Amino acid sequence: MNRQSFQIQLDALTQDTLALGYAVANALHQALKTLTTNDTDQMRAVIENDRNINATVAALRSRCLTMIARQQPMASDLREISVMLSLLPELERMADHAATICKIGQRILASPEAVPLQQMSGGIGPALTEMGSRTLVLLQHGLDAFARRDAAFAEQLCEEDHAIDRLYKELFAETIAISRTAPHQSSQVIHLLTLAHNIERIGDRVTNLAEQIIFLLRGEVVELNS
Repeated sequence: MNRQSFQIQLDALTQDTLALGYAVANALHQALKTLTTNDTDQMRAVIENDRNINATVAALRSRCLTMIARQQPMASDLREISVMLSLLPELERMADHAATICKIGQRILASPEAVPLQQMSGGIGPALTEMGSRTLVLLQHGLDAFARRDAAFAEQLCEEDHAIDRLYKELFAETIAISRTAPHQSSQVIHLLTLAHNIERIGDRVTNLAEQIIFLLRGEVVELNS
């Protein structure tokens, strides 16, 4: 295969990986909307679509490995393919977290004592909503950094993740307070804390994505959350 044909394949692989990232961002967006809409049909759609995302990840991983085996790329080309191999499981797990958010939502709504998020005691509703919004923006920024090949922008993402971590700690404290003051909501609050943990983990995985972008562009191994 000549250089031009190889570059066409590599560019297509990069674009398809980016498209997968946007599909994951959309899954998260749809999952977060169900927190306030309680749309069980949408919850099922996100859960079912997770299988499609998993299949896409498997197909892209196969293409990466095939290119390495057949073309034996060197230097920057090998680095780019290796980075995509690292990004794929991160994106797959983000989609899993989005599906888990919906599964937890289903469990909450299955209870006859379920309370709409907006009517929960304390500040758990606003905190969870803000966490979700910030995490979705963080993921979109991570994908933009990859698309633009912007290492400096990728470096800044850890600050956004720190804000999400702070919200999670606040929400954890709020959970304890609600369990004491409104014990009838304790079960739902525990589910919401688990849900929030899945949102927080997506933020952590975006910083992993940012680290890979920096490695791709600078050849530097960094730990943004250290």
